[in-house]
Amino acid sequence: MKKILAIVISIATLSILWITREPIVQGILWMGDRDQVVASMTDYGAWGPVVLFILFVLQVFFAFIPGQALMVASGYVYGFWGGFLISWLSLFAGGQAAFYLARYFGRPFAERWVAPKILDRWDKASHGQGVGFYTVSLVLPLFPNDAMCYVAGLGKISSQKFSLANTLGRGMACLATSAAGAFGDSLSWQAWAVIVTILCLIGIAIQIINKKTNLFAS
Repeated sequence: MKKILAIVISIATLSILWITREPIVQGILWMGDRDQVVASMTDYGAWGPVVLFILFVLQVFFAFIPGQALMVASGYVYGFWGGFLISWLSLFAGGQAAFYLARYFGRPFAERWVAPKILDRWDKASHGQGVGFYTVSLVLPLFPNDAMCYVAGLGKISSQKFSLANTLGRGMACLATSAAGAFGDSLSWQAWAVIVTILCLIGIAIQIINKKTNLFAS
């Protein structure tokens, strides 16, 4: 019965995806176009931040949603502080949800959203790591940022320490992208170089402190 039910659900899901393929494709293209996102958020009025919040949370689970584009767009539409708060709070919420769901349901759940090879690779890299490592992994584009929430959930880091890493990491990432949306047209490339350098130095400092003091160990 379980196999029959799984087959029925799979067929139903594929049928729905096929029927709705055009709006899905249009939605993906919309989320990747900052100008269209900006226009839509303006049209939504007071509901704009709510829509963005939902999209930010969903992008932790659906890789095809371009989180970076949404983060820049939120800064452009709602200004630096408005865009920062919307993106920070929603990405924090999405990261916490991914962490707790992966910890509760285990690897089978995580593999529904992240490729097994990515989980294997970063599970080994994160072994024994704590707040410092996960903070950096949620900031730098060298890491699969959203996937690291699932890796943390499957790992040994405590929920309290991951929450701290999620707060710091998402906060620094949102600062940069919100600034890009709010001030991108007015800041020089030298100013952007300084911002990126500062963020990288903060990440390196956290890692150094972690190694020397074990303050952020798992």
